[in-house]
Parts: sequence; structure tokens; C-alpha cells
Amino acid sequence: MKANSVIYRNLIIRSQAEYSAATQSVILRCVLEAPTTGQRFGFTDLEDLLAALRVELTALQNQIIPPDEEKKQF
Repeated sequence: MKANSVIYRNLIIRSQAEYSAATQSVILRCVLEAPTTGQRFGFTDLEDLLAALRVELTALQNQIIPPDEEKKQF
């Protein structure tokens, strides 16, 4: 199988942090956006944002080197 040598993907992370006097805590809101597709995903938990970003980047990596080809190289 021929692998692609370069693939570009733009992802934008927008964040907003605000202090809540009622709960005396900081509330974090983030949006992960893919401008080429218009997809947007909202997060209020940093770990969820990082997990989604990992999924996106792993999918991109798998387009360059498919998982079955990656195992053969090592």
C-alpha cells in the first residue's frame, strides 16, 4: 500500500475561562474547530479536549501510515 507523504489538517482551539463567584471556581470552555469541514466540538473538561485532539491527530497519522503498515516498519 502506498502511503501519503504529507497531509495538512488545520485545527483551531478556542478557549474561554471565567470565574464563577457563585461556586468560587474557574469555568473553562473550549471549542475544537476544523475550519475545512466546519465541524466544532465543545468541551468544559480539559481532559476531554485533549482526548479529542489525540483522536484527530492519530487519525491524521493513520492516513500517512496506516496502522497495519506501521507495525511492519518496526
